[in-house]
Amino acid sequence: MNANITSNKSTLSQYYEIDDSYQRFDAKNHMIYRPFWDKTLPTYRQMFFTNIEKHIKSKKEGYTRFDFAFVKAGWTIYENSPFAFAWEGEKIHTIDEYGTNWTRSEHNIENLNEFTQKIKKVAKFYGASLVGITDIDKKWIYNTDLKVKALSKIEIDKNRIKSTENDDAFSKKPIFLPKGINKAIIIAIEMNSDGLATAPAQPSSASSAIAYSKMAFSIACVGEFIRNLGYRAIQCGNDTALSIPLAIDAGLGALGRSGLLITPEYGPRVRICKVFTDLPLKSDKPNSKFIETIKETCRDCFKCADACENGAITKDKEPSFKGESSSNNPGVKKYYVNVEKCFEFWVENSGDCGNCITVCPFSKIKKSITPSEFWNKI
Repeated sequence: MNANITSNKSTLSQYYEIDDSYQRFDAKNHMIYRPFWDKTLPTYRQMFFTNIEKHIKSKKEGYTRFDFAFVKAGWTIYENSPFAFAWEGEKIHTIDEYGTNWTRSEHNIENLNEFTQKIKKVAKFYGASLVGITDIDKKWIYNTDLKVKALSKIEIDKNRIKSTENDDAFSKKPIFLPKGINKAIIIAIEMNSDGLATAPAQPSSASSAIAYSKMAFSIACVGEFIRNLGYRAIQCGNDTALSIPLAIDAGLGALGRSGLLITPEYGPRVRICKVFTDLPLKSDKPNSKFIETIKETCRDCFKCADACENGAITKDKEPSFKGESSSNNPGVKKYYVNVEKCFEFWVENSGDCGNCITVCPFSKIKKSITPSEFWNKI
């Protein structure tokens, strides 16, 4: 798999403009990971925990110990379910009352269209809000990944990420999908609108946290279901590949000014995960009509940019090919977000923000509410 991939305008010109500078993304440059190693950042070795105790002492509404406990608990399944992001089946160490022999041969698929619809039904049954299927475009696969197990051992000291010998967690690890893995099941999980309406207070962060735990549960079940049919499954959250372009390819929505996927059903009020597989499936097509709607709307709508706490969202009239930092992936014509500024506010806020999601007209959130209104709402 080549590290450098040039423009592919012949097949995707209707949905993307990609120039010859495009290269596959290195996961090391993801904004969540850069504070662990990039000494040029103001947020170097800082994370959400940096200011939590300060917020709790302030007794500010929406930033109490109760609120932070609410957020932290929402991450429980996501943070403690490594199998959710597995490339192979779970190793069973207890008695398996269902057995495994019958799962080893490939399930016979008689009608591809009906079978594909059933797979989507399965994904929604396991918690997906939206499901789309696409052929895997290798441009969206990360060039390199991280040694996540080593990363998880990094310690926290005095509200900062402690310098340890585990810095090799960020060494480059090339990604190669196994031969024959050519389809992606893209799942979107709806985020709670009431929680988001309190943005940037902590109930908004809780809406994000629980969505991540829901997606971990969903892809774990979908992946194991596929293996029970005798096929392979690779379960991914934010890892392995860029989620947004895959979601667009799968017909789930369009890319907005905010740098987020905007869906017809929930606007940007979703989190995305995916399962790569060799299971025969019929791919969906990008939603060209909705893509055009978002393109026209975002050109003249600046609500997300106006609501951004740190001026991270551009107010340029037209998109460009140039990114703001190494955490952007240039070469695709779009509105680039200054994610360094965005993350600086996340650290100060002790949680992700959500303002840009809340004010987007496609999110269908009628008005912002206070944390007290959120807690008192029945």
